[in-house]
Amino acid sequence: MPKKNKSIAEILLSIRAVSINVEAPYHYRSGIISPIYCDNRLIISYPTERRQIVAGMVALIGELDLKPDVIAGTATAAIPFAAWVADRIALPMIYVRSGQKGYGKERQIEGDMARGARVVFTEDLITTGGGVLGAVEDVRRSGGEVVGIVSVFEYGLPAADEAFREHNVPRWSLCDFVAILDVMNARGELSKEHREAALKWKADPKNWGREMGFE
Repeated sequence: MPKKNKSIAEILLSIRAVSINVEAPYHYRSGIISPIYCDNRLIISYPTERRQIVAGMVALIGELDLKPDVIAGTATAAIPFAAWVADRIALPMIYVRSGQKGYGKERQIEGDMARGARVVFTEDLITTGGGVLGAVEDVRRSGGEVVGIVSVFEYGLPAADEAFREHNVPRWSLCDFVAILDVMNARGELSKEHREAALKWKADPKNWGREMGFE
């Protein structure tokens, strides 16, 4: 496991933003039963850890040589990350609503973005990518060139791989599901058997609960 992935995984576990429980899994609003629960909104409450995560996102943007003109976030969870990253590298920021406002200027994209601007989205979490990919298309329709998405954490689901290919946008993450499992296993907090059971969810999240006997 890359050192960067391990350090971010340790941060997320230390602030309880990510938790794993194979024996008493979590029930998502979508109906999916999962061994993992992720709430990266907790990051905003931990300034030391927050700075480390933002530094990681900034470093990744530099390592990838993305050369953004604008940093973007989706409303609402990704807005703080976009603001912190944009501030750190002294770039303009925009954020994208899930729909147009029904009042005022009825904007969907808040902030100024020149046509042809190179845009990097920052995300706290990528599941299937539906939310951010809708925002990507909104920015493209407004004349922006989306050069990539940088997230704090992602599950690495096959559905996300397919969706990002369809929308022709690359993504990178500081940490993923496998890194969390590996850190917990190395600490003795997750058995090899439970690690393997959790990985089965990653391969088939819709049917995992039934196959594990939770439905």
